[in-house]
Amino acid sequence: MMRMAPEPQPWGSCWAIRAVGVLWGPSSGGRAGRMLGALLMLLVGYTVQDPPTPEDASGCGRSYLLDRVIAGDDAMARKWPWQVSIQQGKEHRCGGSLIAPKWVLTAANCVKKNDTLNVLLGTTILTEETNYSARVLVQEVVIHPNYQQNRYWSWIGRENNLALLKLSDKVNYTKQMSPVCIASSAIDLRVGSFCWITGWGQTKVGDPDESVPLSPILQEAEISIMHNDDCDTLYHDVSEVPSIVRIISSSMLCSDYSRGRDFCYGDDGSPLVCEIDHTWFQVGVVSWTLGCAHLETPGVYSRISEYSKWIEREIAELNSATAILRVSSGIVPSLLLGPLCVVMAL
Repeated sequence: MMRMAPEPQPWGSCWAIRAVGVLWGPSSGGRAGRMLGALLMLLVGYTVQDPPTPEDASGCGRSYLLDRVIAGDDAMARKWPWQVSIQQGKEHRCGGSLIAPKWVLTAANCVKKNDTLNVLLGTTILTEETNYSARVLVQEVVIHPNYQQNRYWSWIGRENNLALLKLSDKVNYTKQMSPVCIASSAIDLRVGSFCWITGWGQTKVGDPDESVPLSPILQEAEISIMHNDDCDTLYHDVSEVPSIVRIISSSMLCSDYSRGRDFCYGDDGSPLVCEIDHTWFQVGVVSWTLGCAHLETPGVYSRISEYSKWIEREIAELNSATAILRVSSGIVPSLLLGPLCVVMAL
């Protein structure tokens, strides 16, 4: 249903390699070689990365399933290693996804600039922290500059609903904590494609006055992608937005609830992922809906392929602005150009 994307690489996972020539090392040509290397780094303005650990080198989009969302099933440990819980204290606020060692992707409506937050990774149970899980403080919140919380009536049509969380410490990748690949425009996501949503949101719909708890266990549900035009028509039918105004834009995508599965309260910010040739790509972020599990109001997601360049640019700029240049004997810098790794081997 989808054509193959270029070979995926998680942002921030480039690393330096050992030189055989001129820059740092015993055969580097001495002071002149070191000066040349330093000059190159100053001109380029990118960061030196540490050599990888075996876990860092594992790549993105790998599910390590051993060989609920509405009507969902209990998600097995290590199946969705990029899923995180964004918390205030130890209270779950929203879902998110690990996309790089120090970066989490979520929805803008989940966070504010000055929030004191942390993320819980490596577990499927909200109340359980183990030797395989980690809790990391959020250092910085980056909200999409064009985020519109109230685009039309109330929050129907919420646009550019994305945020990046920069973590205070790098996550060491394991089979319980590893990044998802980010979908680019090279991925052809077609109507009817089957993908998966995960989250700790409510698993049943209660009465308006009824308090329904979140699921303590990570839930999963398979959904299919519906046509944006059909989704737009459904939302016009239940809202007061004039028919000449487009609600579902090209930067959104919708899930078809005809199979009885959807996200609900508490799932905001969680990832929508599709598997392509045994690699998982994040194609959406849970954004908004009216109610839960209603045929006439499908779940709406931010379409990641429309924002991949913004994600790439923000991560590159903030990493560069705060990086400390580390030069080790015998190591040549790698240049991080967005998702592309350019390595100088001299």
